[in-house]
Amino acid sequence: MRLFVEQGIAETSIREIARDAGVSQGAMYNHFVSKEELAWELFSENFSQIGHELRKIASEQNGLGAKLLGMVKHVFQKFDEDWVLVRYVFFARHLHLNRVNRRLGNPYMVFRTIIAEAVRNGEIPRQDVELSTSMVTGAVIQTIDTKIFSDRLDGPLTLRAGPVAEGCLRMLGG
Repeated sequence: MRLFVEQGIAETSIREIARDAGVSQGAMYNHFVSKEELAWELFSENFSQIGHELRKIASEQNGLGAKLLGMVKHVFQKFDEDWVLVRYVFFARHLHLNRVNRRLGNPYMVFRTIIAEAVRNGEIPRQDVELSTSMVTGAVIQTIDTKIFSDRLDGPLTLRAGPVAEGCLRMLGG
């Protein structure tokens, strides 16, 4: 993942991956048909794990505000603890989302589910759930991007979870 994040998937060779992993190129091909398949495996495993973790967090909270705070805090904490993993998942999603299926945990769908439930429960006004989910996940992703690409957000992202979740709740009309 580190090589893919630092250099890009297309720019990273199997030779470099094998060298960093301390295995032969042949061993790499014994486990993965191609570099692209390795990239997919890394993405799908971690994307799904984040989705499952978010689903669990959402199920343990009452109310949209608490769910959003718990979920945003979790994503930001994951970034603070392992920025390479989160950066890879967020940047590689454009390459792999067309392969995501219902069996995988999907962070977007977890956000969508809690927003749709809040609309059904009258917790927030009726709205286009897809658009609302896009806006909320966009706020989370953009905060991560700002942390990665600029020095304008000091300290751990976890410190920003409250304001981001609160802003998302306001966007939704809650």
